Amino acid sequence: GNVSSCSPLLRRVSYREDNSGGNTKSQSRDEQFAPLFGIASNSKNDDVDSVLPTKITRTPKKNRKRTNLKISVAYRGLGFCGWEDQRHELYRNANVNGNSNNTDNGNQPLPSVQGSLADILGPVIGNSPTITKPIEIKVAGRTDRGVSAIGQVCRVRTWNDIPDVEAYIQELVNNEAAAKNLGLRITDVKRVGPEFHPSFGATSRSYVYLIDLEDDSDDEESSRITRDLQPELDRMLRELEGKELDYFALSHGKIKTETTLCTLYHSRVSIVEYTGGGDHKRQALCFELVGNRFLRRMVRLLLGTALREAYRRGGDGSLKHILLSKDRRERSR
Repeated sequence: GNVSSCSPLLRRVSYREDNSGGNTKSQSRDEQFAPLFGIASNSKNDDVDSVLPTKITRTPKKNRKRTNLKISVAYRGLGFCGWEDQRHELYRNANVNGNSNNTDNGNQPLPSVQGSLADILGPVIGNSPTITKPIEIKVAGRTDRGVSAIGQVCRVRTWNDIPDVEAYIQELVNNEAAAKNLGLRITDVKRVGPEFHPSFGATSRSYVYLIDLEDDSDDEESSRITRDLQPELDRMLRELEGKELDYFALSHGKIKTETTLCTLYHSRVSIVEYTGGGDHKRQALCFELVGNRFLRRMVRLLLGTALREAYRRGGDGSLKHILLSKDRRERSR
């Protein structure tokens, strides 16, 4: 796609910068966080005015060639129950009985990202124009309710002959998502080989966690999170960078992976401020993590434990000490 600059949503500020302005730290150079910090990003068809093609050829399977598509998706997590499509009997019963948290304020079930994509793409790339079975969508990693994405990678396959299929898919999803007021947008579509798998082929995954420094709730824990914790949090997380370590102590549940060894390539904490909203710039602690793999609940357990150790003034090596203990009792709950 064409390279274009995007407006930053966040900017880093110095720990000692006052509210009147002053010098700021350089913006992130990490491609993974480009949409957040306003670096040039790859995107095409940002403004779609073309007419969608109407001719889709469905030929006998023996004469067809399968097309594999890598799709990059961005979405706002508050409008979804998570990535995974949960429209099965247990999900419906839970909502009927009022036992599910996956609802909006009107007690209507929230859609999933996977389900929303399947509903839009199914009639087009599936074997039939009427949906009888959800299409298969493979993804690099599932996200929970409320978690947003700026570069979620997934894969779909189709036997149908669709002219200019990359532009077609992107335009179709973006138009329908906008019409349905879904916080969902495809940022890129590429043809890939049959061997491509978004999860098994991923070389790294990236996460950003923001903790509001101006939270006005009465929660005691929130009131303890202040900008003064940033220097110590940053030192603790940088201590983990570039090292292959066993993260069993910061995992949850039964281990289903071959190994609990993980490497964090980038592990930082900074203070950022939202660039919109007028004169008042709302600030947050920004945790940036890039690693080769992440275990179940590893990110939230890592952040929670780091905050606890910062409260206790545990020192730069406290997180590493907990990892080396391989004892889940040593971590934050």
